[in-house]
Amino acid sequence: MKKQLNLTFLFVIISVLGIQAQTNINTLLESQNEIEDWLTEYNVPTVGIGLIKNGKLSEYKVFGEIREGTPAKNNTVFSIASVTKTITTAVILKLIEEGILGLDEPLYKYWIDPDIADNDWHKKLTVRNILNHQSGLPNWRTALKSKKLEFQFEPGTGYNYSGEGFEYLRKAIENKLNKSFEEISDSILFHPLQMRNTRFRWKEEIDSSIFAFRHNSDGEEYKYQGGFKVSAAGGILTTIDDYAKFCIYTINKAGLSDSLYEEMISIQANIKEDIDQGLGWQIVRNLPNDEFALLHEGGEWGISTIAIVMPKSKSGIIVFTNSDIGDKVYSRIIESYFCYGKELFEKLNEKSYDPESIETVQVSQDIIENYIGSYYIESFKMSVDIIYEDKALKLKSPYNTMTLYAQSETKFFLKDDDFRIEFIKDGTEVSGITVIYHGGEPEFAKKE
Repeated sequence: MKKQLNLTFLFVIISVLGIQAQTNINTLLESQNEIEDWLTEYNVPTVGIGLIKNGKLSEYKVFGEIREGTPAKNNTVFSIASVTKTITTAVILKLIEEGILGLDEPLYKYWIDPDIADNDWHKKLTVRNILNHQSGLPNWRTALKSKKLEFQFEPGTGYNYSGEGFEYLRKAIENKLNKSFEEISDSILFHPLQMRNTRFRWKEEIDSSIFAFRHNSDGEEYKYQGGFKVSAAGGILTTIDDYAKFCIYTINKAGLSDSLYEEMISIQANIKEDIDQGLGWQIVRNLPNDEFALLHEGGEWGISTIAIVMPKSKSGIIVFTNSDIGDKVYSRIIESYFCYGKELFEKLNEKSYDPESIETVQVSQDIIENYIGSYYIESFKMSVDIIYEDKALKLKSPYNTMTLYAQSETKFFLKDDDFRIEFIKDGTEVSGITVIYHGGEPEFAKKE
């Protein structure tokens, strides 16, 4: 399965400082044939790769075609989805550094969403709660039955990845400073770092000569490309070169005081063993040589992206793709060229439950037949099918088909991924499923 926040995810070239080839390939140019073979194998049109070594961009290259018949260039502009949150975090932390904003300052003074105005918890919502995903808000309100913003828990008392939180913060900052988030980001970050090809949206129309057009898992271009709406949670358009400047800036403490930088890379919330939430970035700890990594990935329709930086060794990698299943390509790249790639994926792919310890039960075929159908998962931006095949209930997505195992008449789980569902009945009819992905908050998906 793939999700916006896909930790199955996840989440490359030569040196003891963190980039070391595991093959004889020394440069991206020399590895071009292998990388292009991966693009062909997975039907992914474009991949851009940036390698950071010793605090500098050692090499970067973009491979493939941005759309059929148009070769990719090194200045290709990618939509980077949720990797945007790393940039938003840096802008917010700079405002804090300048004394314009407080990390633990309540946001209700500047913005109150009408949907939660009657819930006093909105007065407890702070900047920190947003940046460390402890806001209590859902990933997106559209995933809820009500389609309205609702607190899932009291701010600061739990962890739930939330795009809504970053949008809430954007509105609060815009109201406080009476400026658009675009203007603020440009003056604080993009202009000083000379990120000349980075923006939150296309102003008039997409530049079809340099944009990595979004594609589905079959390699087909989406009719709608987006890119015209400002989103602090997932709207940035940028190049490998530009985003590498930001990564190097982050490695060098992002213009922050030691104390504020330490806040950014400190454990704000635990996700699972050796993986924690900092401010904006996730943190993978206990890597070889006492190393740790800051990482973020982005995934939505037609986008799969990942960025990893290692402040201690001043190294890192950026991989952007323009496909639903681009993570299959970036995982091959990272495992092949990044010295800690396999260790990273082992930690990231650890399940929130032990499939072998769950006792399974038999469910009659009469009951199972009621479950068959399509269900739309809002945060995945796609439908999944529940099918009955080879005498087993299965979950079919655009990427693969996996067997569901019953732990009760209504509750099922996957052994091949970190994914649990419960069928919800309205009387005798199945109205939808509740999805729990990677131990996150339950999400209702309506039966179509």
